[in-house]
Amino acid sequence: MDFESKYWYLTHFQLSKRLSGKEMKYLCTTMEMKFFKKEDEIKLGQRKITNDIYFLKSGTIKAVSLSSDGEEILKYIIKRGDIFGILNLMEVENDDDYAVAMEDSIICIIDSNYFKKMMEENRKLNNYIFKLAGVQIKKLERNLASLIYKDAKTRIEHFIKDYVKDVGEEEEDFFVVKNLLSNNDIGKLTSTSRQTVNKTLNSLKRHNIIDFDKNMIRINKNILQKNIRN
Repeated sequence: MDFESKYWYLTHFQLSKRLSGKEMKYLCTTMEMKFFKKEDEIKLGQRKITNDIYFLKSGTIKAVSLSSDGEEILKYIIKRGDIFGILNLMEVENDDDYAVAMEDSIICIIDSNYFKKMMEENRKLNNYIFKLAGVQIKKLERNLASLIYKDAKTRIEHFIKDYVKDVGEEEEDFFVVKNLLSNNDIGKLTSTSRQTVNKTLNSLKRHNIIDFDKNMIRINKNILQKNIRN
């Protein structure tokens, strides 16, 4: 991809607001744009020869880790415009962490060594990245608290509402998102069985809380706002 196209894509990330023109040009000359097909894996852990920072230009990604017994654990969903792999900068990314493309995706890849150098020289960028890392950690902590204090049905309902609000797009009175998650995926994200997910989703649909089919999930904005106030 040529320099002008890279520059244009970078301006669509919130990160660009913390960079000078010189720093933007520097990123454009060092970063790589790469296409990942659905189900392709992106390694995040320290076993990588080079630890990279990723900017998701298009598509949707799921962050995954492996348990001690080799079971796949879904940690969170990465949407278009997000930055991920930033825990590599703090050297706290787990060896077994990786990401998987949930649909065809395009990712901007930057070597973390270059990025660390920029952070050292730009306080606004440094503060922004540490804030993002803090948000990721808090999200994981919130997920843990949900497992401890909420029952299975509530965990699933809250996850679906959060997922649609965070990843979906507004269409008139609704938030709509592609239905990229299987019931098994949702079960892993909420520590519930696939059968419980299926039963809960169908119950939510019968009560007009959500609407879904094999292609999309849709929730009325008023329902989401009510959930936020509660």
